[in-house]
Amino acid sequence: QNRMPSKINNPISAEDTQRIKKNWIFLKSELEQEAIRDNFMVEDIWDLPDFEEIDAEKTPQKRNEVFLKLLLRSGPRAYKIFIAALKNHNSYHIVEKLESTEITENNQAVLDHLTSLTDNQKTHVLTEINLLKFNKVVGSDIEIFGKALQLKQADIDSTRMENSNSVATQIHKIILKWRNRNGKMATLGTFTKSLMDAEAAGASVDWDVFDQGVKEVTS
Repeated sequence: QNRMPSKINNPISAEDTQRIKKNWIFLKSELEQEAIRDNFMVEDIWDLPDFEEIDAEKTPQKRNEVFLKLLLRSGPRAYKIFIAALKNHNSYHIVEKLESTEITENNQAVLDHLTSLTDNQKTHVLTEINLLKFNKVVGSDIEIFGKALQLKQADIDSTRMENSNSVATQIHKIILKWRNRNGKMATLGTFTKSLMDAEAAGASVDWDVFDQGVKEVTS
């Protein structure tokens, strides 16, 4: 039987979230997650399905990314276990980088993806066809995503019930509701900001899919 991981879906502290997100690129390349992750099993934070989710990825960087996304939603204790595991593994350069991260007041821990868009891209009004490029940008976190798009709970619930078999369809319908409500204000810039808000609230956003979508709808 697969029991659900005990601590999953409980965010780590806001400060520790900043430490990880502000060093995201560095951690993706430097981490050796397979050498430290057993601690999470021993400490009863993660379970086999979590390891399987990590191992499903093809490259070390992608596996590190899934490891980090899991860590962000594994509860405050998980960060302490992470640091202890890094020290055990003599990864002091990573510990020092994390511990020396400047914590900012306004909690802008999410990587600012708006800065990578040109002004023309930011003001591009998304069409219904454009939206199809983004229906795999968020995992199954439809609740968080819908709230980040400032949709009503009833909209989120009805979308989930009407399209219960397909997460991609749910995501598409959620974005469509947002676009229809916002009309000319449904720009790529506003959408990007909502994705960043969703990520800050704990949703997993695939920025590679997003970047590809941006290329396709604005080229």
